[in-house]
Amino acid sequence: MSKVLIVFNHPAPYKVKLFNELSKHIDLTVIFERDSASDRNKQFYDEKSYDFKTVKIKGCKLGRENVISNGVKNHLKHNKYDLIIMNGYSQFAEMGAINYLIKHKIPYTLYINGGLIRQKESKFRRSLKRKYISNASYYLSPDENSNKFLEFYGAKPEKIFNYPYSTIYAKQVLPHVYSSQEKVDMRINASATEEKIFVSCGQLIKRKNYFELIQKWQTMNKSYGLYIIGDGKERSKLQKYIDYNRIKNVHLLGYLSRNDIFNFYHLSDAFIFPSDEDIYGHVINEAMSQGLPVISTPNVNASKKLIVNGQNGYIVPTINSRAFDESIEKILKEDLSKNAIATAYENTIEKMVQAHLDIFKRILTK
Repeated sequence: MSKVLIVFNHPAPYKVKLFNELSKHIDLTVIFERDSASDRNKQFYDEKSYDFKTVKIKGCKLGRENVISNGVKNHLKHNKYDLIIMNGYSQFAEMGAINYLIKHKIPYTLYINGGLIRQKESKFRRSLKRKYISNASYYLSPDENSNKFLEFYGAKPEKIFNYPYSTIYAKQVLPHVYSSQEKVDMRINASATEEKIFVSCGQLIKRKNYFELIQKWQTMNKSYGLYIIGDGKERSKLQKYIDYNRIKNVHLLGYLSRNDIFNFYHLSDAFIFPSDEDIYGHVINEAMSQGLPVISTPNVNASKKLIVNGQNGYIVPTINSRAFDESIEKILKEDLSKNAIATAYENTIEKMVQAHLDIFKRILTK
């Protein structure tokens, strides 16, 4: 059984699920650099059962996320692995570990959850990225746009392996589309009173662009309800704007559990993802898994990978574009739910696990 080390920043529940499944097939050790991310609700960390080995490292917290620690490097000094996977290169603990690996000519695989090329960045930051990315032996990437990000910083295309990025099991994908009457009954129970229901889910932060979406919704048909699930620094600002402008068809639902989120998806007509940019955006696949076609902006890697215009949703240039207005009307007339579910079935945790195992095998036999 192959002995594998993964260094990851925090125990995100969808990653814990992946690691638990992988541990059934490999001897897996995971180092989490910290217990949580500062911008995540505490309830986010609901996956408490670890079937893999974990290593605690000591360090000094710097700022909101960074950790100064030699813990990863010291662990590498005293332990041998068949495969070392670094899921990051921007934290001090990660930099120290990768510097050690480069110095001692120890191969490492770089794992990314997505990536966007930023043309405006300092020469120093770009040189650091190029160093840590280009020196990896292999790469795991979730989509072709993220591949371009890796190549921009020196990765060789033939060394990049793609995997389906998922946060859901096949059994969680909706087996059938709910009827109109079933949705009406669910809406009554949820006090969702509008004729048509649009939903979005994400952190309420500036980059996610919810303020612009709410402003846009002021011009929409008043019988179209917009329900936003999530919490974050901008929630108070958004609620004040809604209240001040007396917008009756926009509702902030706050943080909800995965089960409650999916239940709300079931009564909705479509999902909107207005983000200015996102290195991936797995909520798109989650929405599709519950039968929702998706309208998304283009600077989101998941939208480019998963959305086929007119089949399971639409990609629009901006929230304020004519294409957005047209996509709203089209999506209400077309029956895209089955196609959305079919897309989700191709992007499950099971398929992600199998892809990872196949990639590991290919790397280890080279």
